[in-house]
Amino acid sequence: MKIIKSIVKTEVTYDDEMTNKYVIKKEWDKSKRKALILMKSAGLADEIVQDQTTMYVMNNLAKLDYGSVVIMNLFTSIKEKDTNELATENLKCVQEEVTKVDDVIIAVGTGIETNKEALKRMHMITAIFLDKKANILQIESPRGRRGFHPLYPAVKKEWKLVPFDIKPVK
Repeated sequence: MKIIKSIVKTEVTYDDEMTNKYVIKKEWDKSKRKALILMKSAGLADEIVQDQTTMYVMNNLAKLDYGSVVIMNLFTSIKEKDTNELATENLKCVQEEVTKVDDVIIAVGTGIETNKEALKRMHMITAIFLDKKANILQIESPRGRRGFHPLYPAVKKEWKLVPFDIKPVK
């Protein structure tokens, strides 16, 4: 009989009022590669509670031999409307965190194409990733389509990571 023990270290960065969540870090094996995943909105996960998105992110990254993840979002507000000031603070966090990871995974989903504010933030954050020469990836479905959120049914249980297609700013 074997007993295997594991510890998942979690760190969450909030603003002073606890109304914005900028970063969730989860580490289960510090000797393995680190990923930063960018999604759309701050979810329900915190330092103890896991939501479905966080669970699928961790499961899939572990299967791909990563040992930790930094979860960040285009929109950080968990209680009120996002503002430009919050976006600026988020950009500062992105600049800091991207230097600590091996790969960046863009997983905002396909629905942001019609959201001007989401597209604007996406282009600002992508510019930071390019400036820092990050290895930028995205999730591809078994049928070859790209740009999915981790909860998309075709990809939630198994990810194939491929290079991210940079779309020009309109």
